[in-house]
Amino acid sequence: MRPKKSLSLLVSLAIANFSIDTLPINAQTSPQVVPKIKLSQALDPDAVKQNSISPSSNLPINTLEAIGMRQDLQELVGRIENSISTAKASLTYQESPNQKQAIANANQLLQNFSQIIESGNSLQIRNRWEQARLDLLKEYPTNTLSNLSEVRAIWVDRGTIVAAGSERKLAEIFDRMAAAGANTVFFETINAGYTIYPSAIAPQQNPLTRGWDPLASAVKLAHERKMELHAWVWVFGAGNQRHNRLVNKPTSYIGPVLERNPSWANLGRNGRIFAPERKTFLDPANPEVQNYLISLYKEIITRYDVDGIQLDYIRYPRQEPRQDFGFGVAGRNKFKALTGVDPISLTPNDSSLWWMWTSFKVQQVDNFVARVSKELKQVKPRTIISAAVFPWKSLDRINKMQQNWETWVSRGDVDLLVPMTYAPDTSVFLQQGVQPTLAGIADAPALLLPGVLIKNIGNTELLDKLQALRDLPAGGYSLFAAEHLRPGFQNVLKYLQTNQVEYVLPYRQPFRSALSRYGALKQEWQNLIKGDRVWISKENLDSWGQQIEILNKALIELDRNPNQGNLSQAQTALENLSTNMAKWMSLENLERRYRVTTWSNRLDAIKAILRFGERTAFGQNKPTALTQDSSFFNSNNRSSTGLEVVGNLK
Repeated sequence: MRPKKSLSLLVSLAIANFSIDTLPINAQTSPQVVPKIKLSQALDPDAVKQNSISPSSNLPINTLEAIGMRQDLQELVGRIENSISTAKASLTYQESPNQKQAIANANQLLQNFSQIIESGNSLQIRNRWEQARLDLLKEYPTNTLSNLSEVRAIWVDRGTIVAAGSERKLAEIFDRMAAAGANTVFFETINAGYTIYPSAIAPQQNPLTRGWDPLASAVKLAHERKMELHAWVWVFGAGNQRHNRLVNKPTSYIGPVLERNPSWANLGRNGRIFAPERKTFLDPANPEVQNYLISLYKEIITRYDVDGIQLDYIRYPRQEPRQDFGFGVAGRNKFKALTGVDPISLTPNDSSLWWMWTSFKVQQVDNFVARVSKELKQVKPRTIISAAVFPWKSLDRINKMQQNWETWVSRGDVDLLVPMTYAPDTSVFLQQGVQPTLAGIADAPALLLPGVLIKNIGNTELLDKLQALRDLPAGGYSLFAAEHLRPGFQNVLKYLQTNQVEYVLPYRQPFRSALSRYGALKQEWQNLIKGDRVWISKENLDSWGQQIEILNKALIELDRNPNQGNLSQAQTALENLSTNMAKWMSLENLERRYRVTTWSNRLDAIKAILRFGERTAFGQNKPTALTQDSSFFNSNNRSSTGLEVVGNLK
């Protein structure tokens, strides 16, 4: 008879199987494998639901929860240690006795975690675990966010603009954002079909901003503070029932654009115009819709000295079972002309034909994004194109809203990808939002700026999220939103102001940014080596040191003389350094896995910046508009998403 395993052994085996220690050193995502909670399939930016473990619960701790609790604490210790290392590298900083004690206590808890779980007192265990986390957060260094070239963006929504009501009041908001170290502002310019400025193309300016031009004021205020101003626009979203109440319109009002052009509407199967999210949408397949939107964006970039355009609602309405959307007049006619099938007759049970209809809609959005990028950059080449997107898994997004941003970034149509990763809890933020997006962006020549929800979170929670992003291959972050930028956050973010002197934006000076970021990492390494705080053999230390200098010289030369040859040398040196990290850090990895993984991630962030620089400086991966819808069906009968289309067309 096989002996019965104890709970302690089961937990130990499970933790061993799912531990961060099982991940490769050069993993591109944070080493979080098993969540501390049961995660939903998708993170909804419009309605974040947080399902956290209650520390006061006395329910038994099952194996997966134990794994998650341990991993959560391991990674928090890693972020705290990284934060302290950064502080020591950039400032005259001494680790406090309280910090050392908090880290020691957490490590002691982790070391004995399996035995503690076996004791069976779930309430006491959860409370002890939560206390260890709180003690760590309380000792977070608050001066670690300087000396890094990154995009520090923030959204300013229509409500904040309306509440300001004048340039003088808007200036106060820009002062707060500048004090928080922001260098890029996403300023809501088109919302629910209204422009916030007096337009010669749009049906009407938002009634709530009439009498002044907020966009003109915002451009002036941003540039005075050495910040970039990007016009944030709703693309296919055309009306909003919540907004109707604010402008004294009936709930049924479809928005000014569709009021003037009702044939442009994106319709449901039964002809309804309001999507389940209580908004109306334009039909992406309609050429008149696309021409109107392009002309509007060209008006913005030519009349105003904006630095970029951010695309929001760049998708179809969200579709749920028996609530299908996309049946606008133009879309139906186009699909019928291509296939001989009216999509109104299709259901998900029609298998391949339904997938063809879904893929057709995906391509309407894909083609429009390519067209926006190509045409706006022809008019104003330095225009940065960004997109606010859902961080859902690819298949979920394609099926439910036809948003296929992987294609946009891989083609170079989008410069900045800004996933709406709005989750208060850091673990959910990383696992459901940031990590899937990192996997999707892969080796694309674009920069990733995860969205950070700052409503109703504390200073240390914000600091923890930003540290987590700095431990990943991200190009920065975007705070949502200026409305919630309370004065207390400046205690966390004020050190970002030190970068305003050098003012190196990765999307403006990618090669200098790569050098700057590498310089910060090199300084951290040198401090650790000098203090004999890296577990590494003499032989490996010599090899590592040589490669550190080779890459440093290559990046300096690339910054001095940007050309394809110098870029190739820098990329080769960077790849050599990354590849050999596993060998050099084999001993350090036994003790500080999170730190070693972080170093690899930071090198990957530099790789991403160099890829972006290669595209923008040397014309690699130029945006290419796909103008012929017939290209949807090529000789191999494949969809635009790369999945095979099978079956007859009729």
